[in-house]
Amino acid sequence: MRPSALRGLLLFALFIALTTAVVLILPRIQSDDRRLVWVATAHQYGPVGYRDPAAAISPDGKWIAYSEGRFLRVRPIDGGPLLDLPAGPGQIRYLTWRPDSRAIATDGDPALGGHVVYDLASRTRQALFSAPLSVVRQPVWSPDGKAIAVIVNARGGNELWRYPASPDQITIDASRGARVRPLEGVASFPAWTPSGEIACVVTAQGLSRVTLPCGETPVRTLPDVDAYGPIAFSPDGTMVYLALANDRGTVDLWAAPLTGRRGQRLSSFSRDSYGASVAADGTVLFKTQSYRTAVAIADAEGGPTSPLTTFQSETPSWDPSGLWLGITYGTWRRIPDDAKYPDIAQEAGIIGVSVETPAARPARIVHDSPSEDQSLCWSPNGRWIAFHSHKDQSDDIWLRPASPSTSSGTEPRRVSFLGRGAETGWPRWSPDGKWLLFDGANRRTRASVLYMLGVNQDSGATDQEAREIQVGGLDAEMSHGEWLPDSARVVAIAKEAPGRHVIFTVDREGGDAHVVRRLESEHDAPGLAVSPDGRAVAFIAPAADGFFQVFRLPLDAEGAAPVQVTTDRSNKTQPAWSPDGKRIAFTVWSYEAQFWTLR
Repeated sequence: MRPSALRGLLLFALFIALTTAVVLILPRIQSDDRRLVWVATAHQYGPVGYRDPAAAISPDGKWIAYSEGRFLRVRPIDGGPLLDLPAGPGQIRYLTWRPDSRAIATDGDPALGGHVVYDLASRTRQALFSAPLSVVRQPVWSPDGKAIAVIVNARGGNELWRYPASPDQITIDASRGARVRPLEGVASFPAWTPSGEIACVVTAQGLSRVTLPCGETPVRTLPDVDAYGPIAFSPDGTMVYLALANDRGTVDLWAAPLTGRRGQRLSSFSRDSYGASVAADGTVLFKTQSYRTAVAIADAEGGPTSPLTTFQSETPSWDPSGLWLGITYGTWRRIPDDAKYPDIAQEAGIIGVSVETPAARPARIVHDSPSEDQSLCWSPNGRWIAFHSHKDQSDDIWLRPASPSTSSGTEPRRVSFLGRGAETGWPRWSPDGKWLLFDGANRRTRASVLYMLGVNQDSGATDQEAREIQVGGLDAEMSHGEWLPDSARVVAIAKEAPGRHVIFTVDREGGDAHVVRRLESEHDAPGLAVSPDGRAVAFIAPAADGFFQVFRLPLDAEGAAPVQVTTDRSNKTQPAWSPDGKRIAFTVWSYEAQFWTLR
């Protein structure tokens, strides 16, 4: 056979093979073809403290419910007005629909036992359980509405419990619960199958898997990787929708057959896509996460905003020379990170201050433990750096030499000891170099208070243990404090009630607070800054344009009105005044969740 004829025969055979493959694959592609539709966007109120907005499609497929901080938003799935529902006192991080699509249960209200139920017809909210059940997590109704399953944080570990209900019942009798079984590992996101079984996600021995029944048999998925909730089942019960880890450090939405056959990846975004819920007609709702922060700067008298970083970074603080900024950086706010909190990709570093050439990476790494590290500050003489860290299972302030090579050694040393779970805030060094100021949990009440810790800036030695600054005349949770130039007084911001904050000054040794200003804001951890001469404070508040902006307020002029410093259409937080008094650095942030349907 001639070479040309042989080539023709090979090309013809290749054509037949490709055609056959297309014919075999095409029906499956067509049968799996779904329409991706954007439904809504939840706007978070700040980069600190706000974790993960909850969302779910109603069982009848007509409504979407999602949270924005302490607000529950409900509207038609295809667009329309939001229902006017009362706000709660705390963030809503979990919600679930009643099977009749007329009520929603959420968390976020300790005063009503932790969980409440919103009645959409009456637009009211009341306690879900007849008595407080503080150890109960993530209640979910059965498909017929006759039971509620919950995860219980028992003394010996997690347990699965079941409470009887009626299809249109508002309040559940807290005395009628029964334990289904104890669970090995950490359980979350219980979900009912259409046939009435209860599944959940269990993390044990370093692996996270869907188990059906909850706590027993792992559901084998292909690929066999860590699974994350919420989870949901297809109306025919043959498929579970879940998030699976990928090799980029985020998660994708998958549909996994319960037969163990290979699943189908339904999404591939640059950030996490997860949180499935399913309507009776098979419509799947899920969310994607967008978290962006960068450090920027503006003139203290007002003017344009200029970026100082082009990578994810926040919590700026100045070194004494005004040439460097301490920052928090990393890739946190990913689902695999938050599931292992505080072991997240959040580190402490330093950048140079250059408007002409924004930093693409830290100029120097200060601390990068496997756990959360953030918000460093320098001693006034520049010899020491204090920072917040969860290193070695702490939630405390740590200290290390500012120079990478020093006779004092470079290993960080823990200087506060509030105890596990008593989260500390951002440390600030007094101008005289003798004290560290930070907020943290009161050892008895667990409320957030101001602490003062004695530290010698020459030697780095602590000479007085952390003690609380007693603030009189206020009933508020302390958020952040800064020193005034005399090192004898501090100015701080605190949360008096949901959506209401107060800026005040108080003596270092304690006493009655002198209120500077009260403001309405849903941003819970905005930070605060003081000018080097102590005559003004910079704070964050919602502006007329709808964005959180930097404002400047005189401290020595009673009743003076604040002046808006920044005006560009972006959200700001965590202001830091430069040592020369001319500039204010801050964090620019955008934190949203987009909700999508697949039909």
